Amino acid sequence: MQIRALDASHGWRWLTQGLALFRRDPGHWIMLLAVLFVGSRLLMAIPYAGLLVVLLTPNFLAGLTHGAQALAEGKPLRWGYLASGFLKNAGHLVTLGGVSLLGHFLMLLAMTTVAGSALSDIVQTMSSGAVTEETMAAMQAAAPRLMLSTAVGLGVVLPVLLAVWFAPMLVFFDDVKPVRALLASLWGCLRNILPLLVYVIALLGPLLVLTQIGVALTHQPDAGVWLLSPVLVPSLYVSYRDVFVAEPAAE
Repeated sequence: MQIRALDASHGWRWLTQGLALFRRDPGHWIMLLAVLFVGSRLLMAIPYAGLLVVLLTPNFLAGLTHGAQALAEGKPLRWGYLASGFLKNAGHLVTLGGVSLLGHFLMLLAMTTVAGSALSDIVQTMSSGAVTEETMAAMQAAAPRLMLSTAVGLGVVLPVLLAVWFAPMLVFFDDVKPVRALLASLWGCLRNILPLLVYVIALLGPLLVLTQIGVALTHQPDAGVWLLSPVLVPSLYVSYRDVFVAEPAAE
């Protein structure tokens, strides 16, 4: 694969072209993602079954981007695309889910190690009820360590997020093995950090608004991401096709 370095304006282009793909069949996009949302909530209500959601996320993401490819080629978006990620390179995609799960575990481990007793102190303070001068002093004393803990957690998980950003599509569409896909995704993100920043910044406003609406309606902290996903998923496919170009086969 050839990894292109694009200018910052492409970050906005990914969103507009992703929105255009969504508008070609908004009904099916919303229904497909609604089914995934309900299914993930049911699994997460079962102890330890939430781990399965993380492991299988790359499979479902591959299937949804397969649907985005179909729309880009003038084909209809069908229910069967939910299963596409289980029909091709399924094991490699699950491996990517395992890497993501491991990254989040390491993030939590690093954060709790750095935070020490500060996190439990704040939780105990908040659960005690009325706010007093003592509880306020305890929260202020714990705040610096919690900020450091958050920074360390981001430092651990950010490379993992960049490595799995494009990896499911590289595995699914281009038959790249998991390790090479993770490295290629990481390098592709680093080479295109400016358009990625534009992309993320452009999403922040809608994401904050939709998160407030989603939490009010469903009481789910990630509801904003799900409400935005009908545009996020096709825009992710657009960005992948923009960054990665298949090299011609040697004669």
